[in-house]
Amino acid sequence: MLGYEEATAIRSLRHVEPVSSFRTTFAYTNMTHLLAGRIVSNLAGAPDWNAVARRELLDPLGMAETSFTAEAIEAAANHASGHRWTPDGTIEVPFEPIFPYGYGAAGDINSTIEDLARWIRLQLRNGSFEGRRIVSPESLAYTRIPKVAVDDRVSYAMGWLVGQTPNGSIVFHNGDTLSFGAFLGLLPDRDVGVIVLTNEANVGLPDAIGMWALDRLLDKPVADHVANALKLAKSGFASNEKLSAKPANPRPFPLLAPLAGSFGSPIFGKAVLRPEGDTLVLELHETGAQIALAPWDGDVFTFRVLPRGRSLPWSQPAWARG
Repeated sequence: MLGYEEATAIRSLRHVEPVSSFRTTFAYTNMTHLLAGRIVSNLAGAPDWNAVARRELLDPLGMAETSFTAEAIEAAANHASGHRWTPDGTIEVPFEPIFPYGYGAAGDINSTIEDLARWIRLQLRNGSFEGRRIVSPESLAYTRIPKVAVDDRVSYAMGWLVGQTPNGSIVFHNGDTLSFGAFLGLLPDRDVGVIVLTNEANVGLPDAIGMWALDRLLDKPVADHVANALKLAKSGFASNEKLSAKPANPRPFPLLAPLAGSFGSPIFGKAVLRPEGDTLVLELHETGAQIALAPWDGDVFTFRVLPRGRSLPWSQPAWARG
């Protein structure tokens, strides 16, 4: 979100403290997928993961409408604009080169139902498409082996979530890029796949539609997944609104000028903090990203990324302690 180059983002992983021993606790991150994409491109002698994906998968599958950049989807004759969700309606969001396109192999793909249907056919045919072997059955099967439990019903494999039901296994994953949502689900034993794409941030609708379809195929009891997802979305929105409500009686703020100075971090590099009106602005040397910190409650500040430098403007409030 702050505009760091891929190599810098990957290098920052060395400073992350593990919260548990290896594969004992499920936690989701995009960063490791970015690293995996770099490993693949290096081994393939390609400039980036996108080039490998194009050569090894998209072109052999004939996924001609699939692309990797904000510019490409904007240039497409038939494309949808993304939207942010609120309980009162949606708000159109402009395409942004940083997210998700800066995340590489973690999710920088623009696609269509028709193209993704070809991908699903490859999955259901154990690595073959229209009689041509593209991936070995062994390699494809390995991506679906559970690696760590998410809960008592679902485990995470390699880019797939895997669940077991009395009527067969489910292989699926959802996606969210702040203004688009997606769900892909497979029933390998039934030779069926489900694809749901929306031009709205994923607050549960693609997942609900996808799971409803899979439930019908598996003869499971009817559940109103859409109503449940809407209830959770509204509850989450209300919680965020309550959390971001201005304190009625905030504690005294510290003087801003004495907080100014130059700082350094092994992850973020050098930064300068300076007063700007009634706020502080933290400028990151490497990307030029600027973060406004506004007094909130005593030594607690809200912060938001400003539309300056190489960063993604971020309007949702967050907090930092001075």
